[in-house]
Amino acid sequence: MKGLIISSGTITDYSILELVVKESDFIICADGGMNHLAKINKKPNLVMGDLDSISESALNYIKDNNITVEKYSSIKDATDTALAMEYLIDKEYKEIILMGVTGTRQDHTMANIFLLNTLHDKGIKGKIIDDNNIIYLIDNYMELQYLEDKYISIVPIVEEGIVISLKGFFYNLDREFIKFGSTHGISNKIIDDIGIIEIHRGKALVFISKD
Repeated sequence: MKGLIISSGTITDYSILELVVKESDFIICADGGMNHLAKINKKPNLVMGDLDSISESALNYIKDNNITVEKYSSIKDATDTALAMEYLIDKEYKEIILMGVTGTRQDHTMANIFLLNTLHDKGIKGKIIDDNNIIYLIDNYMELQYLEDKYISIVPIVEEGIVISLKGFFYNLDREFIKFGSTHGISNKIIDDIGIIEIHRGKALVFISKD
């Protein structure tokens, strides 16, 4: 089962959102994420949040379509996105996609990216999708198909850094150490049919990006 959380960050390419919506089994709009979904005339299974960033037109869309809302106080210890994620975790979803979780608020963007670590530690497949990026968090093995005009960047997220091997890339690596805070893993490219990433030690974010 695949869950989708749509938050109030930046989404401009609604064709991507429409595609992910079609592939999702359960959709939660975290507060202002409803603004995005209403623009493509799709209904979520649930809206969660304090409703402080939902437009008037989106609120009318909720009422007109009898969409279920779980309203929270604005005084709380977690963001609407995190609460939506906990809902799907409790429902035992095995894959969770986050959209609308990046944008101009870099504090929210960073916190949302690190939500991938929560999913990882619970054995749940997680990824973030925005107009220019797909973001994963891994600590072992990953295969990526050749992607034209896409950059692959690997960023350690643990203080001890990572030991990593890469095959099928322009810059291949063989059990190379990349320290935390290094840019050594930025802007690689897959040149074979398959790019193989193997993390021997540590955890890293994997970004598939386009300019």
